[in-house]
Amino acid sequence: MTIRYKSFEERGVYVGFQTRQVELCRTRMPKAEMDDFEALIPNWSGHDKTSSNDLVMPFMDVPRWCSLSRRDEMLHQNVEIRRTNTGGHLDPIMMREIRLEIDQSFGTDIDKNLAAHELEIARTDIQNAFLEILAMFGRSYADQIGIEEFRRVDHIVLKTLAEESHDALARLIRVLARTVSREVGMTRELLQERLDVLSTFAAPICSIVTHDQNRDVGYLSRQLGMLETMHAQIMAFSETQAQEVREAVHVVDLNIRTFAEYAKARALHIQNALLSEKSFVSEEKYRGLLDMVAQERIKISYALDGWAGHAGRWMSLGEDDTSERVKLIGFILREMPSPTANVEEEVGERVRGASNLMSLRRRLVKEMHSWMDDTLDEALYKRVMDGREDQGKGAGSTKKGAARKQQASADISDIVKGAIAYKGESPV
Repeated sequence: MTIRYKSFEERGVYVGFQTRQVELCRTRMPKAEMDDFEALIPNWSGHDKTSSNDLVMPFMDVPRWCSLSRRDEMLHQNVEIRRTNTGGHLDPIMMREIRLEIDQSFGTDIDKNLAAHELEIARTDIQNAFLEILAMFGRSYADQIGIEEFRRVDHIVLKTLAEESHDALARLIRVLARTVSREVGMTRELLQERLDVLSTFAAPICSIVTHDQNRDVGYLSRQLGMLETMHAQIMAFSETQAQEVREAVHVVDLNIRTFAEYAKARALHIQNALLSEKSFVSEEKYRGLLDMVAQERIKISYALDGWAGHAGRWMSLGEDDTSERVKLIGFILREMPSPTANVEEEVGERVRGASNLMSLRRRLVKEMHSWMDDTLDEALYKRVMDGREDQGKGAGSTKKGAARKQQASADISDIVKGAIAYKGESPV
């Protein structure tokens, strides 16, 4: 996108069509209240390929503009239905839920396997988020507890401890629960209830909120992890490339850091609120905390919206695919999400040069039109779809393993909840 949008809502939400012509399509609320959603085709260059801008049309006209697959037809219809049923509200989290519903009902076997796998991971995310948030409290209260090891505890440590000794895990959780209950001034029963709710709210972004560098709890955490991996690889790749490639990577680097810093800033806001005793002193304050988590979660989803596709393209190429990687950098430069004005304002001081991002990008995109050809786009599209097929087959073949993991997570949850509810004296 080459237009500088004022807000995420104006930029729109990535829809997730699989049809090649509208793969990167976004949709947004119309300017007139009673009108249909609007569809945006980012950086559309027309038939002559001499210029580019975002193509805007009524969302209902998308099937007339190009032929959609059966799955995409149903996705289009479902989004249209939401226009009436939800008063037009759209956000990336809601759109993902719509896509998963459509994939389960109207997708190919691959789509169905991937959707089922995503939903299974989401359930595990909630259980892991419970452990991770509890561990975050432990790290925060390490001094009060007087146990240095608590500074390094996370959900992985808790799971590993559970494999070694259920009793040891229970004792550790009792210490944690007693300390957190005392510090935030609530009963263990209320702590249990609120951890249940908070883990559900925070699950999609848990690893970002708790500063877990593994980025493995929450689908938005994993998206940020993919973006960070792509970023590091692109930066390393550019070091040995020509000047024009390094200039393009400089703009991509600024853009990625702008969105990543924004997402992490919103997550830090959530973490500070979670660790503040003031958030739990009354039901009103607690409800305010939940509302804030929900709002910040949507902002993080907007910041990462659309980046997973670019990361998937990059990771579909091998280290030896030098010429394809160079061309893909041009593709990413042209098609990557643009930071909105509110994002630039918030992180401008932390990402030097971000305020000039759009002007740098427009100049380079114009100069690099010779890099951009449909043959690359088609080849990358095929690689990504082939990779999706492999992932779907893998997801379908690991259902038994997933069931065992789910049972193990359920066992850990039972241990943890029993330890929190424990009425006897805890050590330390």
